[in-house]
Amino acid sequence: MQGVLIMATKERIDKQHRYPWPVIETAVQLYYHENMTYRSVSEKMLAHGVEVSHKTIYEWVQKFGNNVDQKTRKRIPNYEIEESYVKCNGDWKYMYRANDRQNTTLSVCMRDKRNMAAAKSFFKKSLEANA
Repeated sequence: MQGVLIMATKERIDKQHRYPWPVIETAVQLYYHENMTYRSVSEKMLAHGVEVSHKTIYEWVQKFGNNVDQKTRKRIPNYEIEESYVKCNGDWKYMYRANDRQNTTLSVCMRDKRNMAAAKSFFKKSLEANA
């Protein structure tokens, strides 16, 4: 894409735009990651004090969508964690499971106790294994 500057310099991506880069990036992220329509993104931005039309958001998604999507995919883990209480060999255990967006199980962990230490250890192991 032409007109794209390196983000490490903290400059605006394209000087022709009226809005600063964080506003553009937030609108595009809402569209991609929250599965919102252009109009609902516009309404959400208005609720936060930024008045922007749905047509403008459409243009931002067309122009900057691939760059923003690739950038945020690297930062945000693409899986979800679920917790359930299951009976295993006659004993009740807490099961933590990490699933990706296609609902494929990435890792599973069984614990006797449901506490912060158990959850943190699972998150740590899961992030290391699936990074």
